[in-house]
Amino acid sequence: MSNLQILSLVLVTGYFAFLALTLVRRGRVISGPWLFLLRSFFPNWRFYHGFGAQPRLFLRSVGPDGHWSDWWQFMPRARFVHADLLHNPHNNLLLANQNLVDHLSFDLQALPEGGDARALVTYQMVAELARSLLAARGDLPARWQFQLRLVPPLKRPDDDMAVLTSPVMGTP
Repeated sequence: MSNLQILSLVLVTGYFAFLALTLVRRGRVISGPWLFLLRSFFPNWRFYHGFGAQPRLFLRSVGPDGHWSDWWQFMPRARFVHADLLHNPHNNLLLANQNLVDHLSFDLQALPEGGDARALVTYQMVAELARSLLAARGDLPARWQFQLRLVPPLKRPDDDMAVLTSPVMGTP
């Protein structure tokens, strides 16, 4: 075996040993700014904790006629091709985008009373995600908004489920 294979084996074994240890032994919650920055590398596993409302990103924009469009939902849907089992950057990006929306929802829940959501890094990243999603649909509108809604399973999303609505963004 080469040195790279041995190193990979040691890292994978260490990772699974750490997971097994955390399942057996419960201690204090590990937190800190360095861990906060590393969380973007790991998926959000909170969906295993319970069956409940899922955070969804909705967007709208002002058309050329000056009227607001209806809210449309960003719902990443992965296509399946057998080659994607080996190399799958597009679907990984979609998953990372939804993971970012999930992290914003969690950060909003952890935000202290009276805190400004616009100061959150996840808010700023979701705002940029929303801008890029609108730009991918065509030309970027002059004014646009995004909204975060907690949508219960098997329910149609409506405005009452909104947790956060951004101010109007763009140029007037």
